[in-house]
Amino acid sequence: MSSSPSAGRLTLLNQVTCPHCWHAFAPEDSLWVSEHPDLLGDAKLGDMHAVRFLPSRFSPEGDAIDTEGYRTTRLACPNCHLEVSRPLYQLPAIFYSILGAPACGKSYFLASMTWQLRQLLPRHFKVSLNDADASTNARLHGYEEQQFLSADPDELVSIAKTETQGDLYDQVKMGDHSITLPRPFLFTLQPIAQHPNHAQAQSASRVICLYDNAGESFLPGADSVTSPVTRHLAHSACLFFCFDPTQDPRFRRACEGKSHDPQMQPRNARLQREASVRQDTILLEAISRVRRHAGLREDEQHQRPMIIVVTKWDSWKELLPELSTKDPYIDHQNHSLRTLDSDRIRETSDAVEALLQEFCPEIVASAQGFARDLVFVPVSATGVGPEVDTETGTLGIRPRNIKPYWVEVPMLYALATWSRGLIGSQRRVASSQHQLANPSAASRNGDKR
Repeated sequence: MSSSPSAGRLTLLNQVTCPHCWHAFAPEDSLWVSEHPDLLGDAKLGDMHAVRFLPSRFSPEGDAIDTEGYRTTRLACPNCHLEVSRPLYQLPAIFYSILGAPACGKSYFLASMTWQLRQLLPRHFKVSLNDADASTNARLHGYEEQQFLSADPDELVSIAKTETQGDLYDQVKMGDHSITLPRPFLFTLQPIAQHPNHAQAQSASRVICLYDNAGESFLPGADSVTSPVTRHLAHSACLFFCFDPTQDPRFRRACEGKSHDPQMQPRNARLQREASVRQDTILLEAISRVRRHAGLREDEQHQRPMIIVVTKWDSWKELLPELSTKDPYIDHQNHSLRTLDSDRIRETSDAVEALLQEFCPEIVASAQGFARDLVFVPVSATGVGPEVDTETGTLGIRPRNIKPYWVEVPMLYALATWSRGLIGSQRRVASSQHQLANPSAASRNGDKR
């Protein structure tokens, strides 16, 4: 890109990381995507994809011109040839991974989290969350529309299971083999005019690359040279492990007579659901992959944080009746924005950790042995238990009843605690400890990633 006549008009990063194959490259080494309809048949992506090329001609605006004279604006990774969105050339990227067992509620959590963040961030935190690539986020838009923009709010809806193949993956030919690479959801985070760091927006803004794999991708043996779809784990600034209490028989026994959620019932002849898998094996496999690809010893703790997202809070909340579902935010006196109540989140984390220690200590022990920074956050993506469709035996939610709680807290806490400059956190014990770290300090600390 820097070889174009107008490249000086843009401030580009010195290095770009491809969100598909994680190859790091200089902007000037980027390939461009042909626009002429006859230029089909890319060497790595196949006959139906536009040819990738290194340009020798540019338009006056600085865009490349393909071999048939068409102006092109799209860029691609020189390693895998998959398209790389332009914001990744201008804003630092943060990689986040959501992982968990099949049917643990990852997709519901993801859809509710992004929807809530779209509403809450500009209103209360003076930060915008926008799609960096609308086409890449198309599936997520569908999730959000099902739950929050349904034409019939009384009709039962359910999010389709994330598959190990489909529109969240791309096939790329590398040498003699075809490999499968993940397609992340991409967002830009930027302070708006009322934010204290708006004047330093260029250094505070970020691109979030968020990965959601099928639960089967985390089963032992699923990661391979031809299907490295979870290797983003080693690049993630924070890991979000979704633990589903409804899949644990110990939790189900403890909730007998205390929960109306059909997923918590010991036997339900009408309910058709996938067989549960041991969730500790999923966590241990993910830990093993991070150690392997990040070059960590078996006894070495990962320096990046992990948040244990305990899903379906509405179904097990009676086990911790003292926990409040009120928002963990503080209205700050000197700014028209909120900050996170970090004491409240830590107190809640301690209570949830103690509960998991009682019923599934192997999960807690595995996480403690791996992550230096560990937080337990209860969430409910829907705020209400599902209903059993009497005709199909499947579970569904009526959009009218959906009221998520705490679903946005894991991401806000990750941003406030380990990636400074956008979201502030505050200690209730001393208001002077309020912090909305300035971007220059975050830069000195390497964004704590």
